[in-house]
Amino acid sequence: MDSTLLASQLLFTGALAGLCWTVQLAVYALFAPLIRNLGADAFRAHHATYMGAMGWVAAPLMLIELTLAIAWVWIASDSIPAQIGLGLATAIWLLTFTAIVPAHTRLQRSPAESDARRLTRLNWLRTALWTARAALLAFAAIPV
Repeated sequence: MDSTLLASQLLFTGALAGLCWTVQLAVYALFAPLIRNLGADAFRAHHATYMGAMGWVAAPLMLIELTLAIAWVWIASDSIPAQIGLGLATAIWLLTFTAIVPAHTRLQRSPAESDARRLTRLNWLRTALWTARAALLAFAAIPV
């Protein structure tokens, strides 16, 4: 495996895992209290600003990460870590676009504390997936 490809994956996946942990602990954890304390209209304004900014941060990183995961499988098609890595990246994309994005849409349309807590629970799974992918890449980077 090309060490530059592995290092690049580790860089982008590590950044996304760190971003996901930060969002989980410092952003989503505050959504329910913000809805309760600010009210629906103020939360909608906050949430719209957050979503606009986060899209510019996360989308390019996710696209690059997926491209690198595909490249790893392309280059090393018999590599089990490469296949697992692509599987994890695919699971992250599926969870993001089938559950996380719709949860944000619900929150934007009609802010409810229960939906904010559901988003937080869903994102724990995504946080675990990104952490597992980062760990896999770190393990793969250890010379044998």
